[in-house]
Amino acid sequence: MWGSSNKSKQNYSKKLNLSKEIYEEMEKWVEDKFDEETFQFPQLFTTVHLAREFAKKFLNHLNDISIIGIGLPENLVQAFLDEAETLAKSSKGQYGIKKLLLNRTTTEMEAADIKGYEVLGFEFGKFHSYICNSLEKDYKNEFQFSLNENGFIPSLDMALRCCDYSNHEEVGTEPVLWLPWSIYEYKL
Repeated sequence: MWGSSNKSKQNYSKKLNLSKEIYEEMEKWVEDKFDEETFQFPQLFTTVHLAREFAKKFLNHLNDISIIGIGLPENLVQAFLDEAETLAKSSKGQYGIKKLLLNRTTTEMEAADIKGYEVLGFEFGKFHSYICNSLEKDYKNEFQFSLNENGFIPSLDMALRCCDYSNHEEVGTEPVLWLPWSIYEYKL
């Protein structure tokens, strides 16, 4: 939102029920953390502690907020990094998720509740979901696919099968490497 118009910032402040002063303080806080490299582009907290600090400082007045994290199985990190390196040749800068994986930053497991798995493809700092490609229909036909009570793929094995399917060129998905990301919820 930092590069957005004043109207966009006002709308964002309103959605979060923040005064103009608190919103500006929040912008400054994020800019400072970005300069310290503890907040990464795009919109990425590097630790759960930092996300908790942000939530307590700026969002404590809101009900039902959560900290959601993602993780990639260790044996798939190099495949992600190789793909990200290919993408980096056609873009400027380095995305936070790549920096964290290059440093082998591990998922913080204390107070984490795994919610399931998501099949995601990464491109230019953002993720594509299998849902954007309507692959849930294909998955159901191919694998008797179903989601868990949290709306995620229930097992790593099922997520891996879905990724293998999604990575076949003839399927016609976004031309990215599809990988199974673990989805975690952390207590505030």
